[in-house]
Amino acid sequence: MATVDVINGDSISTLHSDIIQTQILTRLDGPTLASTATTSSYLQTLCTEERLWQELSIATWPAINDPRVVRAISSFPSGYRSFFADSYPFTEHTWQSEKHDPPTGLISAVDLYYRGEIIYSKVQEMETEKGKSGWFLSSPFRVDILDPKESVQTRIRYPGGDYEAWVKDMEESMKLNWILIDPIKKRAANISSRKAVSARRNWLTGDLEIRFSTIVTAAGAEVAAVVSCGSAEAWKEVDEEVGGEIHVRDVRLQVEDIEGKCMKGRDSLVILQGLLEGKRSCKDNEERRAKERYEEYVRMKIQWRENKERKEKAQDTICMIFGFSLFVLLWSFILLR
Repeated sequence: MATVDVINGDSISTLHSDIIQTQILTRLDGPTLASTATTSSYLQTLCTEERLWQELSIATWPAINDPRVVRAISSFPSGYRSFFADSYPFTEHTWQSEKHDPPTGLISAVDLYYRGEIIYSKVQEMETEKGKSGWFLSSPFRVDILDPKESVQTRIRYPGGDYEAWVKDMEESMKLNWILIDPIKKRAANISSRKAVSARRNWLTGDLEIRFSTIVTAAGAEVAAVVSCGSAEAWKEVDEEVGGEIHVRDVRLQVEDIEGKCMKGRDSLVILQGLLEGKRSCKDNEERRAKERYEEYVRMKIQWRENKERKEKAQDTICMIFGFSLFVLLWSFILLR
């Protein structure tokens, strides 16, 4: 959305409010609109119009134009303005060492883009209440947006040939917004990195998995939104020589620990709550920093794995020495009797 220079508050007050709202303010993006509201009391009144923020929010995240989300946003302190202020910036996790009750009734609003064009949108509620689905809290956390046999037809094609070049192009071309909404606490957050932080082939399924991750360093965890793309024929892998049409086969959210294992529902929800309540940042380089944090986290995982292997090797060596010493001692006792 375009930005425009704002006229001085005194001179702009001579214009009719309808002209300002329909011809000027509708051309502003969210941060510029918020800044414009601080220039004068007159503009503040016009810039806080609910319809203005509603249209801006829906244009930014089409999936939220859903009755369930509309109902949730209507309960926010300032409606769509509060929702936008929560969802537009990047969120930084606020880690609490003490245990909290996990949030309930969370709503996911997902928008997937390819080269700036939306290719998939969906809203899904999480059944996290203890009475309805207690298994959710004790099982590995995973939110699947697509049904098991569902796939999304796209205009994406793999031309064949240089597979690695195509993977890099897919990583740069895909964008994901995953808005998490807590209707009870009236908070929302975009928990996706927006741009992909990695893209690699799953050698088990043959699909290309593209990650949009938020790293929670203090908890040693990765909140990963994963998009899997594969051949239009579910039973067939992409032919690297011939190429072919690409479908989206899976869109999921999971929270992984430093070992790469999916964390349980309760712990995952507490981490997500930390993102909902965390600090917000609107710096220009946040997308790049998100990828840098992911790459640093990957290096930390590798180092952690190497340290673990060294410890296990040392423990095995000690056990072998102890066992051998015990064996020698036993035979010495038998022979010297």
